[in-house]
Amino acid sequence: MTKLLDLGARTDYAVKALALLAQRGEGAIVTVKELAEETGISQHFLYNIFDDLAKAGIVRSFRGVKRGFALCRPPEDITFYDIVSAVEGLIEKPHCLLDRTRTCSAINPCAAHFFWVGLRDYAEQSMRELTLAQIARKTPFK
Repeated sequence: MTKLLDLGARTDYAVKALALLAQRGEGAIVTVKELAEETGISQHFLYNIFDDLAKAGIVRSFRGVKRGFALCRPPEDITFYDIVSAVEGLIEKPHCLLDRTRTCSAINPCAAHFFWVGLRDYAEQSMRELTLAQIARKTPFK
């Protein structure tokens, strides 16, 4: 089976951990150990993901007695696109849909170029409309 949008484990784990953090409520500080235990994700992997999320301004870390991570802004203001960009990098598709050996462009389009550009734009817009708050409401945990 071919997957249209295969983002990888980093996005999957980031979304699960952030949904759990969002469910804890505004201002909640949660340790990576707690997130790992509740999601079943490796602590080491989560630390790497949360470093990227912190660099992107999605979470901030706290040290000392109240150590852990908290959301930098309300879950309604964090989009799925923000999360994907933070952990996967910018989304790009420079190769031609019909011939992976060439770069397709508006100047030199293949037969599917404008269809593919429209589909990518629609997918990106949809990712920008889906918020962490919406995801957290639909994500069950133990």
